[in-house]
Amino acid sequence: MSSLGRLSRAAAILAMSASIVMTAGCASEAAPAVDASAYRAELAAICVASNAEQSAIADPLDQAGVASFARSVADVLTRQAEAARALRSPDDLDDDHRAFVQNTADQAAAWTSLAVIPSSDTEQFGALQTTILELTLGRDDLATEMDILACRVAPA
Repeated sequence: MSSLGRLSRAAAILAMSASIVMTAGCASEAAPAVDASAYRAELAAICVASNAEQSAIADPLDQAGVASFARSVADVLTRQAEAARALRSPDDLDDDHRAFVQNTADQAAAWTSLAVIPSSDTEQFGALQTTILELTLGRDDLATEMDILACRVAPA
């Protein structure tokens, strides 16, 4: 086959491929919009369940108890972040949703770190407590902004 024939054939295949892609693109519809009320209810339910789990964790009585408590809280927050991450958020809450999930995951990581720091290391222990408090306050602000008060730690 001559190079002109190969070029014509390649152009025909390219045109046909483009036509198929354009048809497929037109046939697929955009994902339906997420209902903001349903999203808020789903995230609130996740937070309520997580809050109940955290409330059931026994308060620590000694250093070993602090480590166990911190690991338990980290586990609850990790599951909460994963459950929240699985939700589809409305477009107008998408950035806040991602920030909420990241904040929750960051809190879980801080609690995990707290579990392995001896309380005798007061400087590092105190710094982690401050980090957790700052993350909690930031998350409370996000929950308020998103109008999902069940996800606040501090009462509104």
